[in-house]
Amino acid sequence: MQIKVNGRLYNFDDNITLENIINQLNISSQNIIAEVNGEVITKEKFNKTVIENNSVIELIKFVGGG
Repeated sequence: MQIKVNGRLYNFDDNITLENIINQLNISSQNIIAEVNGEVITKEKFNKTVIENNSVIELIKFVGGG
């Protein structure tokens, strides 16, 4: 199935979770926030959120500084 992540199209297996997508893309889940089809998903729900075909995911990493 096709999923758009941060503006790029990717192919993933069916019934994949948000956590699996993050891991397959080698993105650290520390300090990120995810939005799936316009809905913010908390880190605690990454492993329970099953992604559907043609979903749009935005992964935003927070960087400290000052």
